[in-house]
Amino acid sequence: MPFLMIIGFQVYRKYTDVKATNTLIKEENFKRIHLHGFYGRLYAQTLQKFMKQKLTENRNLMESLKNREDYLILWSHEMKTPLTSLLMIAENNSSVPSEEVSEKIELVNYQLKQLLTFDRLDDFNHDLVFEKINLSDCVKKVIQQNVSFFLSHDVMPKITVPPAKILTDSKWLSIILEQVITNAVKYSDKNGIVQISFNDDTLTIVDHGIGIAKSELPRIFEQGFTGSNGRTHGEATGMGLYMAQRIAKILGIKVKVSSIENVGTTVKLFFNSKKSRQNNKL
Repeated sequence: MPFLMIIGFQVYRKYTDVKATNTLIKEENFKRIHLHGFYGRLYAQTLQKFMKQKLTENRNLMESLKNREDYLILWSHEMKTPLTSLLMIAENNSSVPSEEVSEKIELVNYQLKQLLTFDRLDDFNHDLVFEKINLSDCVKKVIQQNVSFFLSHDVMPKITVPPAKILTDSKWLSIILEQVITNAVKYSDKNGIVQISFNDDTLTIVDHGIGIAKSELPRIFEQGFTGSNGRTHGEATGMGLYMAQRIAKILGIKVKVSSIENVGTTVKLFFNSKKSRQNNKL
């Protein structure tokens, strides 16, 4: 009889422990979970660690979904501007200037590419293919793909990039280059030049334009930050440098930006010097 009473008491205590634990889990109050005995404490510690991890994952997921929702809303507003312009041109002109239409279509296409890139950011590391690439060819390809953007802004590129071998993912590096170079073009003076050079494992993009205010420089990589230049020009989404920085971190590239108002902006991409030297010997 005493034996049965002991067993009954232990079962009752386990039952109350489990019941209390379930209540605390529902309340996400993991710190108060306590079970009796060595194995009970071990189980409680493991459960606390697991639930905290799951809670963190859920919060990160919710934050990611919120960021996507915010950007989709922003993007939808940005898309209205060139599309509305196209509609007005078509309604008010019997013969629509092809250059003006092409410029608006190019803007829509650029913003669409930004949207698709942003949508893949959280999981793009599964799409990485590291290989030795010719940096000069990569830069020239990005320039060719955006030649109409250069022409519409009356800006010319000046490329002094040797055929250096870089170990990276060419597709995602191209996305970084496109974001940085189109920014340089966008904020350059008319009839200006965007200089692109490579030396000592560093790719440098220099524009001669409106520059960035010193007070705004620390925030240029923040998601959605457009600054005074973006608000003035009206083409900015505040996502370009944010995406470039995120991709660069995964590729092992350091990005540094310096700027002087009404003089211009310099963006430097620092590649892994050890890997670069090894690849250039191959």
